[in-house]
Amino acid sequence: MSANISSKIGLSLFILATFSGCEKSPEEPANSESAATDFTIASNQQFADSLQLDHQQDFEDARRGMVAEAPNDSVTAASGVQIWDGAAYDFIRGEAPETVNPSLWRQAKLNNIRGLFKVDEGIYQLRGFDLANSTLIKSDNGWILVDPLTTMETTKFAMDFAELHLGKINLTGIIFTH
Repeated sequence: MSANISSKIGLSLFILATFSGCEKSPEEPANSESAATDFTIASNQQFADSLQLDHQQDFEDARRGMVAEAPNDSVTAASGVQIWDGAAYDFIRGEAPETVNPSLWRQAKLNNIRGLFKVDEGIYQLRGFDLANSTLIKSDNGWILVDPLTTMETTKFAMDFAELHLGKINLTGIIFTH
């Protein structure tokens, strides 16, 4: 087995071990907080020591091309069921709590950079309106939507937001990549 594959397996096992202690017992309320075990604290600290957590290039890259920040509005289906709430992720700020792997916390902070982004001339991305991202490509005949979001409601919410900043969007094609 190559060292690269071995290290990926080791990292996967580390993450599994870190999260295996995160489950709450059935009688414990879902909103209660549990303290990290000594093992989790030591493991997360050891992992943090191997990272360059103060390196900000990823954050600069994630913000590059931002046209407008996404609103923290929630999206609700016609039935009244809440489908998406960007504000629900606003607790992800500052340093990682002792119970959370610092790399995963950093990734969550990057995912929290939400809005409309200009990627290149005529190419825009909508991020943070859902768990997925969408891309808009301006063509000679209208706009092509690459990867609509996971629901009609979040897609409409994101497209309405894009129209506020890009003008009327006449969709002439939709591409699903996965």
